[in-house]
Amino acid sequence: MEKSFQYPAPKARKTRLEQAEARTEQAETRTEQAKSRTDAAETRAEKAETRTESAKMRTEQAETRAEQAETALERMVQESADPKQQEAKPVAATDSPKTSADSLALERLTPRQREVLQLLARGRNTKQIADALKLSPKTIEYHRTRLMNSLKTQDLTGLVRFALRVGLVPAHG
Repeated sequence: MEKSFQYPAPKARKTRLEQAEARTEQAETRTEQAKSRTDAAETRAEKAETRTESAKMRTEQAETRAEQAETALERMVQESADPKQQEAKPVAATDSPKTSADSLALERLTPRQREVLQLLARGRNTKQIADALKLSPKTIEYHRTRLMNSLKTQDLTGLVRFALRVGLVPAHG
């Protein structure tokens, strides 16, 4: 006996059609979700690129400031080592050795801050100081920032001048 092919009942065909439509809708929903995730990932990548560019600019600016501070420090050391320039330069009130305000400011510093200040004034950079004191360079940067705030100066040159005034480092060498 041969079996003959029979079409599914109309109700079964309708159920299969509804299931196929539901799967199609689910696939479309998943496609839309994937597109949304892709767009979000692209946005995050663009933001990351912008942050990277900003970080590069800040790094360049910091390097420029460090070079300027180094140049100013070298100029100060040369000026303090050249007695002819010291004689020609008029002595300002802030150049006087160890004023009472300077003494008070020096006393407010922690021993570690004094140590960092002394090494900065001797021309050491952050990495050299960190290596010498067995600390992180970030810790040295923190101390330098605290020193600048405490001594009300905005650059390395001001710190070096203070260290010279209070005698933390010799004026010649």
